[in-house]
Amino acid sequence: MRIALLLFLFLITQFTSAQKLSRLNGDLTISLEDETIDATYKITNLPIDTQTLSFRLNEYIKVDAIYLNGDRIASSKVPQNCDDCLIYTVLVGCEIEINPQSELKIVTRGTFKRFENSKDAKRYKGQLVYSNGVLRAGNTDKWYPEIVNKSSNISDYMNPFIYTYSITANCDTCDKIYIGKGKPQPSGSVFINNEVEGDLILLAGDLDYHTGKYANYINVPEKDIPQLEAKFAKTRGFLKDLTQVSDTDKVVYAQISSPVYGNESTYNTIINTAQNVDSDKIDYAIKESDAYYYLASNFKPENQLDKMLLQSLAKYVQLKYLKKYNPNQYNSLNSYLTKNAVATTPTTDQTRLQALLITPEQFVDLENAIGEVEMSRFISNMFQNLKVGKRSLQAFTDSMNQITERTDYINQLEKELVNQFEMRSITPVSEEVITEY
Repeated sequence: MRIALLLFLFLITQFTSAQKLSRLNGDLTISLEDETIDATYKITNLPIDTQTLSFRLNEYIKVDAIYLNGDRIASSKVPQNCDDCLIYTVLVGCEIEINPQSELKIVTRGTFKRFENSKDAKRYKGQLVYSNGVLRAGNTDKWYPEIVNKSSNISDYMNPFIYTYSITANCDTCDKIYIGKGKPQPSGSVFINNEVEGDLILLAGDLDYHTGKYANYINVPEKDIPQLEAKFAKTRGFLKDLTQVSDTDKVVYAQISSPVYGNESTYNTIINTAQNVDSDKIDYAIKESDAYYYLASNFKPENQLDKMLLQSLAKYVQLKYLKKYNPNQYNSLNSYLTKNAVATTPTTDQTRLQALLITPEQFVDLENAIGEVEMSRFISNMFQNLKVGKRSLQAFTDSMNQITERTDYINQLEKELVNQFEMRSITPVSEEVITEY
């Protein structure tokens, strides 16, 4: 068993090291006055060997031209399975193949719309939103080309197509621009990230920036920062105590008031579109996004199993946090998980839970078997193992071996979970996992 496990880890490592990070280089031009957003993108290191390739784009951002290795090519577009966006499929001849050495150039021109009151909001039909002096675009807005990852039979959320990037952004009428992470910058700045971390948030316009101890803030009145800092101190302190690792990257909380709802928590950026600052948004964020970002900042997921393990851990962290700070939500969520974990006939919700590598209920079962103190040690050992460079399966099995008192039940549970690692590395479940409880 041990030899087979080591061989499996070796194969996983070889597969991971062969992967290259896809790169998105872009030139973006925004006009708040004309309500336009135009861009030229060049995508390289495509993990594809095929004659077809598809990408999603907001339906109010039109494709002017597509080039493959400098030659203009045709495309088709459909709205199928795409909310407020279109799916473009690149069409190439039989003698041409799109491969990792190819360069795909996409030229776009788009419009967005200004919404200043509830009456305006009734006319919202999926456009990028410009309100109170700020243009905002998040993951659901598809403001840049998002490749449809047909090479994987797992959900986009669990195995998203995300890029490293270098984007030059121009907006003569903008005070500042924010893309992805970090600090808002003036027009003409280049936004660079050489690590794959997640979807890109775009904010452009009047952006007032403040730094805090636990987080940084955009358009948050100074009088409201202390209440947010107190909440971040609690959530970040909880994550640190649980994992025994520290996060050097700060979360960015952006107060972007708008009549068009658009609250979003995407990795390190929390957007609140309500009229007033709401510190409860931070509690909502730890449900998954903040927890996942915190965990991923200490352990960079390199392959599908890594991402699935972090999603599983993030959901378990959600349970632990709610149990400590919001018992009513915890009881509701735990009841939901238990019901769908034991259902004899698979339901949609049960199938969604099965899309995880390890469900929160399985972590809870392990905690019940070994106790909270030993479980805290297990989680800490897990992240120490991940931090020193061990991949998902090895970190998990090494942490299980560090449990002091092994029982037949624990041995059987470990066997079942290792089997899930092996199965998911070959045939992952194709189901969406995000569910609002």
